[in-house]
Amino acid sequence: MKNQTLAHKNIQDNHLKEQEYVLFKQEYALYNEMLSELKVEFQKAKKEVDNADRAKKMFQCIVAHSRLVLSKDRMCRRENIESRGYDTNAYVTAQKYKEEQAAKNQKTDTSQHNATQNGQPEQSDRPEQSDEIEQPAEEPQELTHLHPEMEQYQSCLPKQDDKNDTGRSDLRNANKTGRSDLRNATKSDRQIATASKQPTPKQKPPRITYNPNGFRPHGQMRDLFKSHANIKVAGGTYDAGKTFSCVAYIDQLARNYPGARLTFVHRSLKRVYKNIVPTYEKYLGFRPRSRADPNPTPITRYGGEHPDFFEYWNGSRIYMNGLDKPQNLLSDFFDAAFVNQAELVSFDTWDELTARVSERAGTLPIAFLIGDCNPSTPNHWIRQQTKAGKLAYFEMTFRDNPEIYNQQTGELTEKGKRRVQRLQNLEGLRYKRGYEGKWVSGEGLVFDTFLPEVHVIDNFTISTKWERYISIDWGFRNPSCCIWWARSPDDRIYAYKEIYKTKLTKPDFIRMIKANCDASDRIRYAAVDSADQDAVEQLQRAGFRVRQPKKSRTTQIDAIKERLKVDATGAPAIFFLRDRLVHPPDEDLKDTYRPLEVTDEFLSCTYDENMRGTNRDDEAIKGDNHGIDSTAYFILSLQNRQSIGSGRVIHGAVQLR
Repeated sequence: MKNQTLAHKNIQDNHLKEQEYVLFKQEYALYNEMLSELKVEFQKAKKEVDNADRAKKMFQCIVAHSRLVLSKDRMCRRENIESRGYDTNAYVTAQKYKEEQAAKNQKTDTSQHNATQNGQPEQSDRPEQSDEIEQPAEEPQELTHLHPEMEQYQSCLPKQDDKNDTGRSDLRNANKTGRSDLRNATKSDRQIATASKQPTPKQKPPRITYNPNGFRPHGQMRDLFKSHANIKVAGGTYDAGKTFSCVAYIDQLARNYPGARLTFVHRSLKRVYKNIVPTYEKYLGFRPRSRADPNPTPITRYGGEHPDFFEYWNGSRIYMNGLDKPQNLLSDFFDAAFVNQAELVSFDTWDELTARVSERAGTLPIAFLIGDCNPSTPNHWIRQQTKAGKLAYFEMTFRDNPEIYNQQTGELTEKGKRRVQRLQNLEGLRYKRGYEGKWVSGEGLVFDTFLPEVHVIDNFTISTKWERYISIDWGFRNPSCCIWWARSPDDRIYAYKEIYKTKLTKPDFIRMIKANCDASDRIRYAAVDSADQDAVEQLQRAGFRVRQPKKSRTTQIDAIKERLKVDATGAPAIFFLRDRLVHPPDEDLKDTYRPLEVTDEFLSCTYDENMRGTNRDDEAIKGDNHGIDSTAYFILSLQNRQSIGSGRVIHGAVQLR
């Protein structure tokens, strides 16, 4: 019965292989056909009149051709690995090596033949020819940068699913015969990790030994190493060892899953080489050399000083990618990715990365997208995703860094004392983020004096004697914003209701404003943007008196900043009630982690750092500012003392006295 089951399984496996091969041949033929079509289009473009349009067409053909060639190359390389167990490049190197050995042997045969003719005895101690690649006689190189406890973290890695893994990759199946399983073997077996692909002469399988002072994770990073969550981020204070540990995690995946495709990512490719690669080399304890180096290392670099990737002895590769050059990253699939300084990445880009880091890469049973980050604005998408349960967040501190904090004695090291002192010397927001690890408003904020704990207050019953106003900023794709204001006798203003919603036509927006005006809302006037006179006329026809303050970005910013200041009484001149929205949060804004109300804008609106040395520096700002503009229109309208008469609004209709 057992033999019948095995036979049936082999038939199924062979059938799957045949299906995969047929699909591969079809896709390969399609690539060739597309390449031929592109060549025809290129020849047509060459024959056209030499002008800008011709050059554009030729450039498009060249770009499309290069992308197709790159895709075809990846496809062929993947097929080679999965069907033969080696990459084409490694195979070519091995063949060259065999040819060199054959030439040496032929030369030896010739010299021995000449010696025999001269009366010298023939020596035939040369070993027999074999298809196997001759290995160097020296002992394997050692990797000693790991602590013995790392064995338990390797055992926590997800196990391969045999049902999905059958017949797919010689690289992965080689564990059973050519490699001691680091996760299940005895401690003595773990001392040696042999190659899981056919080794080339300069990729000798290393000997992995464990160093009592080697790397091991601390604090919540231990939980990250054990977690099977496919999306996880390590955050916390500066100097917590987040980057170092995340690099170690990627290395652990590379050594334990032969043939894995991994990548280091930063917003800037230059930062990959400045931030991540030096940390990676520090973690390894050596600088990977090129394959052509006479003294090779267990991990090989490809691409010179700025490598394209690092290749392990078992065929795993770690690629370098920058989001400023996304063509390679966003056109391929990876088993795992590490994103350095994830707080600098937009949510849209992160969302795209989750599609690129997928089980479609075909090696890891779970594809891992991990990142490290420093604290940023309170409403950052990382915090939003954490609250929604869409990523696992692990908060670390500098006490989790063994270079700073002795985990056994519970005391700062001598080096750590100096580093912590530097953290304590930080000021303002950098102190709160870097030393305390708090997610507070970021540097470069336009309204850096806005403090939620000061300016956002609990709801209360507003006196009917206080003057009431509204302020409006028009929008459609961007949010339309209307804020209801109450002004106290001591000239403090309170935002007590708010509309902040996209996809509202002007008539719908005005109807929504009127519907949310109740009997207590005796609106004196509406402060509005004067740029859209059609909208102003519609508002006037709806019964609202209108005031249109003169627009000036610098004036608007200064006016709001004056109101945000805390006076001698310890209170500012502007407040926002906590539950202001008169409708559920806008779903489109929520899905893209954009501000949902005006106070969110205060926490994310920043100056444009690209502006330098011009009189427009104070006006160039980035981020949503629709509620901020609405607020500014009202504050500026209070500075304009022109008389507009008295009136009251009942359910949105102005009644003149």
